[in-house]
Amino acid sequence: MTAWLKLVPGWVWWMLALAAVAGAQQFRVSDLQDELKTERATSTDTFGKLSACRETRGNLLVQVSEQNAALADLRALADQRQEAAKQAQAGAREEAQQDYQAANRLQQERTGGDACTAAESIIDTEMGL
Repeated sequence: MTAWLKLVPGWVWWMLALAAVAGAQQFRVSDLQDELKTERATSTDTFGKLSACRETRGNLLVQVSEQNAALADLRALADQRQEAAKQAQAGAREEAQQDYQAANRLQQERTGGDACTAAESIIDTEMGL
C-alpha cells in the first residue's frame, strides 16, 4: 500500500499540501469579504439614519427657536394690550366722573312730589332744556 506513495515525488506532496492550504485560505478570505460587504452595507445604512436624525434635529431646533420668538412677540403684545386697557380704564373713569357727579346731584336735589316728575325736572335742568 505504501509503495505507490513512494512513486509520487516529495515535491508533489508539498505542492498538494500548499494547494490545500491555499484553497482553505482562499475560502476563508472569500467568507471574510462577504462579511465585510455586509458590515459596510449596515454601516452605510446606519450613517444614513444618523444623518437624517441630525438633519431633523437641526430643523426642530430652528422651529423651536422660531416658536420661542413668536411667543416672546405674543407676550410683548399682550403686555402692550394690558397697558392700553389700563390707560383706557383710567380715561373712562375720568370721563365718567362728571356723569357720576351729575347723578349724585340729581339724587341730592330731589324735591318733594312725584319722583318721576322730580327726576324729569332735574334732568331737564342739567340738559339745559
